[in-house]
Amino acid sequence: MSARRTWWLVATAVALLLAACVAVVLQQHRNHTRRVANAATQNEFALAERALAERARLAAAMLADSLVNPTYFFDLQRIGDVLEAGLDREQTAYILLLDAHGRILHDGSRDIARYGQQPDDAFAATAAAVRQPTVLIAERFIEVAHPIQLGDQRLATLRLAFKRDAGATVAPLAVPALAPWLDPALLLGLLAGVITLLLIGDRLLARPLAQIDRRLGQLARVYTGAEAETSWRESLDRITGRFAGFDRELQQHGRIDALTALPNRIALRERIAEAIGAAPGTGEQEIALLFIDLDDFKRINDTLGHDIGDAILANVARRFSDVLREEYPGEQGFIARFGGDEFVLLLAGVDARRRAGVLAELLLSSLRTPLCIADQALHVSASIGITSFPEDAPDAARLLKNGDIAMYLAKVHGRNCARFFTTYLTRLADDRLAIEQDLRAALDRDELKLHYQPIIDFTTGAIHGAEALLRWHHPTRGMVSSSLFVGVAEDVGMIDALGEFALRTACETAVRWPACGASRPFVAVNVSVKQLRDARFPARVERLLAETGLEPGLLHLELTESSLLDGESSAIAVLEDLHRIGVKLWLDDFGTGFSGLNHLRRVPVDGVKIDRSFVADLLTDRHDVALTSAIIAMARSLDITVVAEGVESAALADVLKGLRCPFGQGYWIGEPAHSEKLVERILAQRDGERGRGRSSTRVS
Repeated sequence: MSARRTWWLVATAVALLLAACVAVVLQQHRNHTRRVANAATQNEFALAERALAERARLAAAMLADSLVNPTYFFDLQRIGDVLEAGLDREQTAYILLLDAHGRILHDGSRDIARYGQQPDDAFAATAAAVRQPTVLIAERFIEVAHPIQLGDQRLATLRLAFKRDAGATVAPLAVPALAPWLDPALLLGLLAGVITLLLIGDRLLARPLAQIDRRLGQLARVYTGAEAETSWRESLDRITGRFAGFDRELQQHGRIDALTALPNRIALRERIAEAIGAAPGTGEQEIALLFIDLDDFKRINDTLGHDIGDAILANVARRFSDVLREEYPGEQGFIARFGGDEFVLLLAGVDARRRAGVLAELLLSSLRTPLCIADQALHVSASIGITSFPEDAPDAARLLKNGDIAMYLAKVHGRNCARFFTTYLTRLADDRLAIEQDLRAALDRDELKLHYQPIIDFTTGAIHGAEALLRWHHPTRGMVSSSLFVGVAEDVGMIDALGEFALRTACETAVRWPACGASRPFVAVNVSVKQLRDARFPARVERLLAETGLEPGLLHLELTESSLLDGESSAIAVLEDLHRIGVKLWLDDFGTGFSGLNHLRRVPVDGVKIDRSFVADLLTDRHDVALTSAIIAMARSLDITVVAEGVESAALADVLKGLRCPFGQGYWIGEPAHSEKLVERILAQRDGERGRGRSSTRVS
């Protein structure tokens, strides 16, 4: 064999071996590239799903914290407000609150359409049995089942689901196709050009590999935002670093409230835990917590809209922050938005409890100046509960719970005030469930009675009518405050039964009252918001009047402005039906609402009752004198009756007479009492008038 032929055989063998090596290398490169691309895609998807699950877990934790107190007190209206706020999220699929037996306590709807039902979905049994917050993943939803507990007592379970398509989605990375000339046909062509391939093979193979690196680098830069040319390996390192940055940003944003820019409840809990851990626990270094809740904020949202409500929250947050910075510029004061319309302020240091009381008054004062929003001057007030460590609570959870209870006490005491937590409040909270159970049996046991407070004509002194006031005399508790048991009745759905009882009893009693002078006394009965929402209420009133024989004009129904604001259109329709029957309608606590004058124009009102807050300071405050005089003059011009509440002295009665107020009601005029005492007083007045008439006849 010639040397030339031998050389070509050797060259051909080398070319074939080289082609095989190139094919193996390219296939390995392709497989490695696909693995890298798929790993990047899967990491993006995993990050998006983890982020969505984390958001759902944080949202469920915040809602669960807000639900502890209303769930314990069975405050269905408050529960509905909390769940409604959660449903406002675009990504929320559903929210359910299950009771201790796994039945639906609230579903976030206004009428609680699924109340008492047993969920039958795939997660129902698992969610009802969880002992700690648990993430459950379905094809379309990510659900968090969060138990709601008070100490060791399990109250309920919150189920919050987010839509999976609401999370971030990532398009899969495309693996670049190899160049056409790297197909197997190319390898056959190498047999015809072995010498050329041997001479330029290294250069020829380097080119496609560089193109692949460049293409992968371009694709990776789409995800990293890099501007400079980088290899795919460098870009992959950047993607990994970006994942870590996402985690850090998620944790940071998870501690800031987006609306007010204040720390949120997660940051608050961490700060409280840090403060308690740093306190020696000797009483020398106290921690005081102020739990702040805006008054009637739901009414603001319902009447003015959520945009105005959000603006109010942001403005209130700024005012509270300014007060804290101004009062304690060099101290560790901390304020957070706890959720909804609730804020929590933390003070640490010597004598923190006393300083918290002073700070609470400053916060309330900061709200006395109206908020100017959307060309409106809006008045906002707040109720504040104050508690402290170590005097009231040993840990952060109990401290927050005590602050919430103290805030509820401030609400009961008329709002726009601050109250300190005491151990009595714990007993009151624990006692509420027993009160609810006793109230359900009170009607059957004949423990509920009506007392009647007289309303007199200032000119003649005659009894013009009387207001019926519900009283509960418990066999062991004695007299139970109406502000307590009426609130419980509204929360547990008993207010309709109490309202029916009060209305029927008042009509049956008033029909037996004797006439005083030329007219018979009327009876005034308070009606609740829920009664006015019921389109059947006028028919019930008409039926009661027919059954008892009371003239429609002798029944006066008293309603507050808030009852109109909660559902004005439906309430006005009910009031118009009542007015057609002949029943008289009164606005109670007139002058304390948002739009009293507007209601006089829109509602068929027969009378108004001047709120006692105006009457109380008539002897010392010329502004209250001017306001009361204006209300009386306005009522007279509109041809409606006016009654002044809270007449507690003869001097106040004289001032009201001078202002030409026709009627008055208060403890100086007469305390609430049984109907028999009212009848005795009416008869005494009638006998006195007859005696004066006979004396006048004898003299003549």
